[in-house]
Amino acid sequence: MKPRTAPAPASTASVPAAGDAADPRWWGPALAGTLLAPVLSYGAAAAGDLFTALPVFLVAGFALPLAVVAPGWFLARTVRRRRTRVRLAVTGCVLAATYPLLLWQFAWMYFFAMLLTGNVRS
Repeated sequence: MKPRTAPAPASTASVPAAGDAADPRWWGPALAGTLLAPVLSYGAAAAGDLFTALPVFLVAGFALPLAVVAPGWFLARTVRRRRTRVRLAVTGCVLAATYPLLLWQFAWMYFFAMLLTGNVRS
C-alpha cells in the first residue's frame, strides 16, 4: 500500500485581471487636461472679450475645468481607469472651451426666470 501524500496547497497569489495591470502612461491624459484646460480657458475668454467685461467670473472659468481634471491624478494607475482619466480630461477641456457660452446661457436663464416670476421691475 502506498502512503498518502497531502495535496499541494493552493496558490495564495491571486491572478490579476487584465484591467488591473499597471498602466505605464497613466499620467498622459491627466497632464494633457491640466495643460490644455487653462489654455482653452484663456482662448475662450479672449475670444469672448471677457477680460474687460466680466473679469470676476474668469476665476471660475479657470478653476472649474481644473477641478474636473484633478481627480484623474488620484485614480488608480491601472489600465481599467485609463478611460476614466481620458473622460475627465476631455470634460475639463470642453468645459474650459465653452465656459463663456455656459455663462451667457446661465445669465439668460436667470433673466427669464426673474421675468416670469415677476421680479423684474421697470
